[in-house]
Amino acid sequence: MIEFDLLKLGSAQMISIAKDVRADLELDKIISVASGEDKLIAETWLEVLLSRECSEEIMRYRQEAVKDALENRDVVLRMYQLAKEGYDTAHREVFIFRLDDPKFVVYEASSGIRILIDYLEKLLDVVKNARFSSSAFKSLVKSLTQNIDSVFIAKAREISEILSFGSGIEFAVEIGSLNNLVNPVLLIPRSEGSAISRLLALGKRYTCRLDPRDEAGVVILEDIRNWVLSRIATTILNAFDKLMSFFRDLLKQLSFYVGAINLSDFLDKIGVPKTYPEVDPKKLLFKNLYPLSLAVSSTKKPMPNSLNLDVDNSFAVLITGVNKGGKTTFLRSVGQAILLTRAGLFVPAERFIIPSTGTVLTHFLREEERTFSYGKFEEEVKRFKSLVESLRRGDYVLMDESFVSTNHVEASVVAENVVSALIDSGINIFYITFLQDFLHMFISKYGKKAVLLVPERLSDGTRTYRLIKGSIQPGYVLELWRKIAEDTTENQPMYMH
Repeated sequence: MIEFDLLKLGSAQMISIAKDVRADLELDKIISVASGEDKLIAETWLEVLLSRECSEEIMRYRQEAVKDALENRDVVLRMYQLAKEGYDTAHREVFIFRLDDPKFVVYEASSGIRILIDYLEKLLDVVKNARFSSSAFKSLVKSLTQNIDSVFIAKAREISEILSFGSGIEFAVEIGSLNNLVNPVLLIPRSEGSAISRLLALGKRYTCRLDPRDEAGVVILEDIRNWVLSRIATTILNAFDKLMSFFRDLLKQLSFYVGAINLSDFLDKIGVPKTYPEVDPKKLLFKNLYPLSLAVSSTKKPMPNSLNLDVDNSFAVLITGVNKGGKTTFLRSVGQAILLTRAGLFVPAERFIIPSTGTVLTHFLREEERTFSYGKFEEEVKRFKSLVESLRRGDYVLMDESFVSTNHVEASVVAENVVSALIDSGINIFYITFLQDFLHMFISKYGKKAVLLVPERLSDGTRTYRLIKGSIQPGYVLELWRKIAEDTTENQPMYMH
């Protein structure tokens, strides 16, 4: 039996708020590049990226396999193509919709086996020349070569050919002590050159011919034939199902690595660097981390961000400042990179280190929640409650303007209590907020556990769309007032006296 596991997914479930995380972090943009409109790749990537469980060991296992896939890209792409062609061909040409007709089941299943055996042989030829180094791909090749060889393929083809009944069906039955039929046996046709037929003992053969008008005899023989074939129909059907399961599993697991190859090609094309992340319980560091979904949207190299933070069990990165300064883009880039890390993939950065392989959960302000309303605030709190219920120590919570659908005073109190409780529980926080009271209270309380990031502004007022460590900034009301006044003056009509 061929056994392999390229992904170590097991029975892992997706996170409880997978739909929100998918939308908030714009994962569909990233997956569109990885999948290249291949639906299976898109489904597999979503399953892996949004999986609840991921240990550092599993991350390393996949990371090693991703590197291996990129080194052996032609082999991986060819394997994926063969697995897809084999599965699709068998799925298209084999129609087993009647299980009450043993002859039909045996004929169709053996036809499917014949198709899949041909593709198994092609797969074997491909992997024999591969130079894989990862545990994942080496175990796949080992299982294939140990279970499938030329002898197995020849015998499987011969049996499937015999069961196509091109020479009719031969069977034998015995008459029991009560004059009933017993011991049904399907006989292998003695076709010249058949390896199996040469093993059969030679003996006398008798022929019984029915009268053309013996309708009852035809029915009886048909019943006996079905009785005989029913003894092997289940076995042949199970064999076909197992081969189909192998191709389906291989196709799904390879699809993840094909997506990695596609994403790697895209990053190379736009000149964005790739790095394989590290895990260090005492460090959060990223050097020139690029926002991936923005790179996909613009198909060019966007502005990166860097951060270096010593970590003590948990941390809070608080982000504030003027609108359209790159805050939400930064937040998304961090969430995307952590998910890529957990999946064992490379990230668009020069270096990337996180303290744990915890999952990412998001709480972004919805457009309909931006105006003050106790009803809207209640909905916002309910969404946050569903997020909290699935949290574990080491997870990451990304919040974008949470709790602003009520007044500033109440929102600051709620934010301070919630974020404090999360930090004390070992949860890592990234939080975009304009709640100045909250920022003052939290930063003074947690000190080194909290870092404040603000949009960078050059001396001439130009925004770079980078975030830098800073202090709480004043508002920009005067600057906006001057700009409005200047625009009004420039556009004012002139009158002749």
